[in-house]
Amino acid sequence: MEKGLFRYFGLSNENKLALVGHSHLMLGVDKLELESQLKQPISKYTREGVNVADRELMVEQLLEENPKLKWVIYGVDAWMFTGEGLSANSYKLFYPFMDQEKIARYVKESTSSQDYVQHKWIKTSRYNEGLINSAMRGHLSNWSNYKLGKVDVKLLEQNVGKGIFRKINSAEENRQIFLRTLKTLKTKGIKVVLVYVPTIASYNQAEPEKFEKELDFFRALDQNNSDVFYLEYLKDWESKHEFFFDPIHLNPEGQKAFTNALSKDLKFLVDDGVSRI
Repeated sequence: MEKGLFRYFGLSNENKLALVGHSHLMLGVDKLELESQLKQPISKYTREGVNVADRELMVEQLLEENPKLKWVIYGVDAWMFTGEGLSANSYKLFYPFMDQEKIARYVKESTSSQDYVQHKWIKTSRYNEGLINSAMRGHLSNWSNYKLGKVDVKLLEQNVGKGIFRKINSAEENRQIFLRTLKTLKTKGIKVVLVYVPTIASYNQAEPEKFEKELDFFRALDQNNSDVFYLEYLKDWESKHEFFFDPIHLNPEGQKAFTNALSKDLKFLVDDGVSRI
């Protein structure tokens, strides 16, 4: 089972490029199509509900397992520093990897001693239905991720008008964890591409000042760091309602269009002489 997960997430190989993020990036990118466009294998380490601390651990795991890693494509959004809205139990996603000291320590700090001991020593208890499914998909080379359907724009706009939407409440602690992750990658000589997968206009405009402040933060990282690049897909995207499954996730039609656009921009970074993937 563990080998299946390693294969599914692209761990323990010689890939030079890895995608890191939660379901926003997971549903936004077709791994196989991106590999075809860039003509190289890619690790897609994306997991539902993971926060910035979880993603820091994911990056550290990639650094340990993938010695030839050169680029990290990190999914960002205006809500990523907000604690609310993501799973409070996301540490459970790391149960299968508890034989690794750093991950065992992370789980131990996140749960009760009884829970930790159980999953540390009873390895079969580490796997729930979702993890088993991912492991099997790894063995079957099945990396498709998508959600069928289209967002109900009218209902969404009504909810936003009533204040029923995820608020942007960025915590400085989360921002510092993210900056620490970037620093870790820099010390390893790894370049980072921050990618803003499209989110729908109604959400983006719900708190316009807060939203723009987060975008400016990402833009500044691009401007002030030679090894950080920021690709923002909002203009010409956020109003294409037919591309969205819900406010922040793309449907298969959106995934196809976005993957094509991302692949072209990533190739531009390479062809422009910034570096070689």
